[in-house]
Amino acid sequence: MENTNIQKVAYLESLGVEVQDYDTKDLPTSTVFFSSSNGDFEIEFDSFDIGDSIQDIEYRADQYSCCGDILDKDYMLCPTCKEHC
Repeated sequence: MENTNIQKVAYLESLGVEVQDYDTKDLPTSTVFFSSSNGDFEIEFDSFDIGDSIQDIEYRADQYSCCGDILDKDYMLCPTCKEHC
């Protein structure tokens, strides 16, 4: 599984995102943190596949606000500072 995770990290980078950090353990909940022009995201490796579009991956991922909170995808409002992200 670790080899697959490394391949998925390389795939994300090929899509133009900057991978910030990722879990290297063989756990079902291993995650990858990445940044794109749309913001900062975290997603479990099992939640996307090589070949998925960046839009689909970002949609399935948790997006973080300017203050580091997880955004509600419907409102896109930072729960801490109340600014739109």
